[in-house]
Amino acid sequence: MQSTTPSPQEQILSIILGFWQARSLALVTELHIAEHLADGPLDVAELAKRTSVNASALFRVLRALESTGIFQQVSPRVFANTETSESLRKDVAGSQRAWILHNLSQGDGVFEAWNEIDHSVRTEEASLHKIYGHDLWELYRRQPESNAHFNDAMRSVSETMTPTVTAAYDWSSFAVIADIGGGIGTQLTSILATSPSSRGILFDQAHVRSTSMVANDRIEALGGDFFSSVPGGADAYLLRFILHDWSDSKALAILGSVRRAMKSTARLVVIESVIPEGPEFHFGKWLDLQMLVVVNGRERTEAEFRDLLAKAGFEVETIVPTKSPLSLLIAKPV
Repeated sequence: MQSTTPSPQEQILSIILGFWQARSLALVTELHIAEHLADGPLDVAELAKRTSVNASALFRVLRALESTGIFQQVSPRVFANTETSESLRKDVAGSQRAWILHNLSQGDGVFEAWNEIDHSVRTEEASLHKIYGHDLWELYRRQPESNAHFNDAMRSVSETMTPTVTAAYDWSSFAVIADIGGGIGTQLTSILATSPSSRGILFDQAHVRSTSMVANDRIEALGGDFFSSVPGGADAYLLRFILHDWSDSKALAILGSVRRAMKSTARLVVIESVIPEGPEFHFGKWLDLQMLVVVNGRERTEAEFRDLLAKAGFEVETIVPTKSPLSLLIAKPV
């Protein structure tokens, strides 16, 4: 029987092909090809005319992507959407458009940061800061379109991860739940929908809070800086995808603010990827590199989380896995 295990050469080639495919995917997303095909198949000459590109070159890109299941050539040089390419459209359920633009397009910072990963490996500092002279958040303040791509990308991720976080825990024991750095309130809204007796506090920077989608009389939206202080009086404090944005020293400052605000009976719920110690593939291992090059943050193992939280005055009571790459670390103040 012929072995199905790829050879070392095939493994390397698949990684190189992945880069080619990723950049081609970014290109057709930027050109809105899937949107142009929303009403039915079009000849590549018409697509090229609508997008102001060369028809022959565009055909070659679409032909290559067709071999991966993205787009379909229904007749010679006439292309239609597939279920996969439909997800490149902006206003469809499960859209991946913003996620692609955020990660794979030039100009939003992430692509550029990965391109200079060597700087991060030499210094353990974000290469994005080296390129732009400031951090990602300042880049977003200066480039509203990039900020919009980021926010839409986070919404895209939330569509799949948010329900798994909500379903993994019984939130009804918390009368008041504070989502610290909670963005537009997607996770908090989902949790409160399953716990009608609970109220919520959505806390983030003022400019983020102004874009909140919350329309819930059980949620109080507050603005502020979690490095300085966070609202007191809650029974649970959520930190979802917050600590991984920061080095240990910065993460300790955030945790310190939460610890000072907490009453003794409250609980901290850290919602992050927990990297396994073994050699197996895990999304968090790759997200860790994204955090390194883009924001000088990091993903952490269970031991690293326990150590970090202990330094901030917390003890991990339990770790709850979800049906996504995220886990819930439930900790009490000590």
